[in-house]
Amino acid sequence: MYLEKEDVSLYYEVRGEGEPLLLIHGAVVDADLYRRSAELLSRFYRVITFDRRGNSRSICKGERTFCMEDQVRDIRDLLDELGAGSAYVVGASAGAAIGQNFLQTYPERVRHLIMYEPAMHAVMMDEPDVREWIGQMQELIGRRRYNTAILQFARHIASFDERSPKRDPETSRREMGNHEYMLTQEFPAQVSYRPDMEKLKAAAGKITVAAGEKSGNTVYVRTAVRLGEILGKKVLYYPGYHNLPYDLPEEFAVCVLGTLMLNARGE
Repeated sequence: MYLEKEDVSLYYEVRGEGEPLLLIHGAVVDADLYRRSAELLSRFYRVITFDRRGNSRSICKGERTFCMEDQVRDIRDLLDELGAGSAYVVGASAGAAIGQNFLQTYPERVRHLIMYEPAMHAVMMDEPDVREWIGQMQELIGRRRYNTAILQFARHIASFDERSPKRDPETSRREMGNHEYMLTQEFPAQVSYRPDMEKLKAAAGKITVAAGEKSGNTVYVRTAVRLGEILGKKVLYYPGYHNLPYDLPEEFAVCVLGTLMLNARGE
């Protein structure tokens, strides 16, 4: 299905009935990151997935650029379209940063936010190795060495999970089409994005920060730990790596269900 807006045709899928649960994907990938886990979660929630503007099946009607405000408005408009006044929100990687911005902008519309390995690099710019990695990425992107930049980017996604399902050719083709957009638009925005820390702290009661127990010491895990310290929250560790929602959909679905259940009980 598509939500037709003035500047984008936004692709989305809805599964199940009940309270709304919105899943936001990160960079390069699309809604299929959650396809299997969304099917499982739809037994308990009305699960909403979508291709963020600029990615895969969501087609910009003008120039394909990244703007955090546009991403947030898309979520608002999608929830409006579906008659969802508020929703539980799960964001992975860049999706976690966007979910956090949506929470800051529309706090009344987020029941709870799970941020899985958030791509909020500005939080970590005081770390020399993070600055070096970002500098290398920026140099490669500036020289249009996109294939090498993708490999450099993958350094912090951690190891490949041998249990991950094989990607179908159509999904792989769509993701290949997202590479240049990620490098020239999304990655620079991730690097420069600085959340309003006071608003972030004020919303701490609605936030769970999580990371993959197998991801090691990647930038994304360290960012999760840093955000946990800022918010005064203990980081939850889910099984698997950075791409857990795709690699182990059953485990990811159970983790989401358990997290939301504990939150509902005030634990």
